[in-house]
Amino acid sequence: MHLFRRARVPLACLPAPLNAPTASSSPLEPWRECDVAVEGSRIVSVTDSVSGAAAPAGAGVTDLGGSLVLPGLLEVHTHLDKCYTWNRAPGIHSDFWESLEVLYKDSAHWTDEDVYRRSDFALRTTWANGTRALRTHIDVGAKVGAGSLSALSRLRREWAGRVELQVVSLFAFTGYFSGAADTILKLSAEHKVHALGGFPQPNPDLPRQLDTVMAAARELGIGLDLHVDESGLAGAECLRATAEAVLRNEFPHPVACGHNCSLSVQSPERAQETIALVKEAGIGIISLPLTNVHLQGRNRAPAPDGGKWGTPKTPQWRGLTLIHECVDAGVTVACGGDNVCDAFIGWGDFDMVEVFVQSVRLAHLDSRLSFAPSIVTTGPASIMGLPGYGQVAPGSPADMIVFDARKLYSLLARPNTPRRLIHGEGFRKAEAPHFDEQDCWPKI
Repeated sequence: MHLFRRARVPLACLPAPLNAPTASSSPLEPWRECDVAVEGSRIVSVTDSVSGAAAPAGAGVTDLGGSLVLPGLLEVHTHLDKCYTWNRAPGIHSDFWESLEVLYKDSAHWTDEDVYRRSDFALRTTWANGTRALRTHIDVGAKVGAGSLSALSRLRREWAGRVELQVVSLFAFTGYFSGAADTILKLSAEHKVHALGGFPQPNPDLPRQLDTVMAAARELGIGLDLHVDESGLAGAECLRATAEAVLRNEFPHPVACGHNCSLSVQSPERAQETIALVKEAGIGIISLPLTNVHLQGRNRAPAPDGGKWGTPKTPQWRGLTLIHECVDAGVTVACGGDNVCDAFIGWGDFDMVEVFVQSVRLAHLDSRLSFAPSIVTTGPASIMGLPGYGQVAPGSPADMIVFDARKLYSLLARPNTPRRLIHGEGFRKAEAPHFDEQDCWPKI
């Protein structure tokens, strides 16, 4: 057994009753100083730090000195089959649809070995940054998916006990309903994916399409994790249609919806009605602030004669969904990193601390800091069906990030503050692989 003394853990990451405010906490510093006992790979007790209290007999002791401590973080939405392809398939001028086309062409290279190599680099980076679980969407269709899913099955075995790896089959509804359904479902069953993750588009037949996909997921005994409404079009209401379909079908498995950007440009009344349906249907909401703020709202002047691109214009709208409104309605909310070093966004580092800090800044979550850490801890743990993850609590995995900072605002001000990683009863190495190994960007 090992006792880690004086860990300042955000209230959002503690179990009741430890998650209640104390005399030492405040709206700007909502943490509690705790002693955390670890035995083997699990936390066995969490108690208030008491000066001079005796450690359990035979236990090792490390005094963290009031350092800020987060549990192992969770990445709820990314794309390992696409990551680190920027060097061969960049999207320098891309909007969403051009990025999609660039990566569709690159998918011809997504063999087992190609996806394995890039995904392993991503997981080593993830592990070095302190993430404990990751859910990836993998494109599956008539011509793609077999190699990617095979690579992820290998990696899931190899990373067991370090990164809990979940896989979602991602497909365009147009492809699913144009002859690819049998292949998608066969591969999904063969590789035991955690959810079906379609990409629906508004169309008159959408309710029937959702009913059909839900029936297939029910047959497989898994849930859904859909990409919906990734645009600034007020008329895009796939989120609403999904909630209605869950209720109509009495769908028994977990459902999550990622992006949901269009919700923020709809009338307040319409948006609140949709959020109420989402809450009733039990759908988890995933926002992807970094990629959507980067990608959405891109404007250009008309292209000159003979040219492909016009002059760039300042974006007037960015792609955040209604995070605060969903939280107020009692909907489970999480934030993910989405794409990394591909045509959708040319950077990223599989670092959930970056996602946390930037989400606080972009979505104004400084106004509810007692909630904010949950977007990369308990929120994704709930959506991913991983009880105990994202918490510093008895029974939780003994994976924690110890920052060289004593306050949340110190971390928010300096996100690159040094960190140490606890794994089990001691510290582990935290060394990310060098980008030169992956050759992520074109050579100069």
